[in-house]
Parts: sequence; C-alpha cells; structure tokens
Amino acid sequence: MKKLVAGIFLLFVLAGGMVAVWLYRRYRAHGPVREPRAYMRDEGTPRPIVPFVTLHVNEAAEATVFAGTPLWLAVNANNAAAINELAAAGALAERLARLTENAAKGTGSRAERDRVKAAYERRRTPAKITLGDTAHPWTSAVQFLLRDEKGSEQPLNWGLKPLGDVAPIVTLDAVNSTEASFGAASANLLPGTCSVLACLGATGSWQGRVCSGPVKLSVLARPQQLSPEQQLALDRQSARFGFLAGDHQPLEKYGRELVTADSRSVEGHFYLGEAKFRQSNWSEALEEFTTARSEFHRQHPDDQSQFMNARINQLLAKIYGAP
Repeated sequence: MKKLVAGIFLLFVLAGGMVAVWLYRRYRAHGPVREPRAYMRDEGTPRPIVPFVTLHVNEAAEATVFAGTPLWLAVNANNAAAINELAAAGALAERLARLTENAAKGTGSRAERDRVKAAYERRRTPAKITLGDTAHPWTSAVQFLLRDEKGSEQPLNWGLKPLGDVAPIVTLDAVNSTEASFGAASANLLPGTCSVLACLGATGSWQGRVCSGPVKLSVLARPQQLSPEQQLALDRQSARFGFLAGDHQPLEKYGRELVTADSRSVEGHFYLGEAKFRQSNWSEALEEFTTARSEFHRQHPDDQSQFMNARINQLLAKIYGAP
C-alpha cells in the first residue's frame, strides 16, 4: 500500500513539473521579452575615439642588436575605438530588430526599443581621425621616449629619421591604419637594456597625446669576429633596413651575401630583385623576383606573396608593355 501511495505522489510531482515547464515556455513565447541586463552596461556613451599606437623595434616586440648596426622603430596607428564601436553597433542592431518585432506585436516596450535605437545611432558611425596636414606630416608628431628601470622617462636622442615614403596625411577609421618606420643605418648605442615608447602628439584632427606600450631593446657590444649565424642575422637586418629606407645599395650588397650563403634564400633573391627594380634594371629584377617567388612557393605551397606577385606584374608590364 505504501509503495502505491509513493508511486501516485511521484506521478503528481512529475505532472506538476511538466505543467510548470509548459507555463514558463508559454510565458517566454507570449509574455514581454526582458533583455539580459549585461547588454545594458555599454549602451550609454560611445567610447572616445582616440588613436591606438603600437611600437616594434626591428619588427619585434623585443629585440637584441649589436651596437653600431641598423636599428629601426616601427610605429603603427589605428582607430581601434571605431572598430569597437561598429562591433557594439552590430550587437545593438540585433537587439533593435527583436525589440521592434516585439513592439509591433504589442508584447514589448516601445520605450526600450527607442532607447536601444538611440544607442545604435550613436554607435553606427564612429568618428574618423585625420593625422597630419599640408604643412606638417603626421610623422613629425611622433616622439620616442626612453624609460629606465625606475620608470622615469626622457626623450630618446638616437638620431632616428623617417624611412621610405610615408603619406603625410592619413585618415584612421575602422578599416584604414598607418605605419611609419624611423631608423638609423648605424645606431651608436651604448650596451645595456632599455625600454622604448612611442607617443603621438597633436596632429591633424587629433589634438591629444597617446603613447604605445614599451618595447624592450637589448644592445650588445659588437664582437671583433661574428659567428656565421650572427653574420647571417646581421646581413638580413642590414638588407631589411635598406628595403625600408629605399636604398638600393645595401639591398644589393646584403642580398648578394644572403644568396652566397644559401642559393635558395627567398630573402636574398627578393632583396636583389628589389635592388634591381630601384635601379630600373627590369630584366634582372624580373629574374630575381621570379626565382624568389618560385622558392617561396616551394617552401610555402599554400601561401601567396602579394608583394612579389605585384612586382612581377609591374615588371612584365614595363618589359613587354601594358596588356
């Protein structure tokens, strides 16, 4: 008898649970939609649109160089705030569509819909940032700082100059960013370790000041005799500096050294091709770039080199005429 009563009680409990689930689902389907409060925390005021600056030394976040060898600092500025605003606008657009549909059915709050719509309108067209003007290129607003172990900072005075051709005026938005390199072919640095920051001051429509995070640079005294590995690394470094500076002489000299060390060196043939291109020696440039691309594809069959493809197309047009 006790087992029968217990069984009946269990059936009532299960039936009650099923009814409760049915009622809850019905309420969710036909009752007012309540958005999670987590969505509310970032709807009010759009983020301030400021440049985001990053810095690399010799194309790394941390580098070790010998004193008296090429050194360059690459500064990148982008509008990450605009990217974040568009991402927020996308999330708000999805909420707005749901709230609009619910309001049309008479099951949602029109006030909530209007509030989300206003937030969406504030976010969907983030401001652009213009750097530089006709009289002052944006690179003139870049300053480098040296930070010591105690955290104090002072202007960096290494005689670094802008490398290559950089547009004096750029616009930063959710798609476009800009980068410039500043360097010296033979930086006269004292051995030791330091941290370097890049700061962007007022320029164009940007009237504030923003700095990158620090990068670590270790400077070693150059030994009288370099090992083969050290010499190869220095040749790569020197050729890369020549490429950034647009100087065909180090491009050819150190590109040749790389090819001598390894006849299949993609970098070596690439730099030789670029040196010949800058000297308007189209046939030799085409030969070097073709060799570099073939070797690159052999080593990386699933990758494409957009720059080498573009150069080869340019050279074919110059040699055989535009199609």
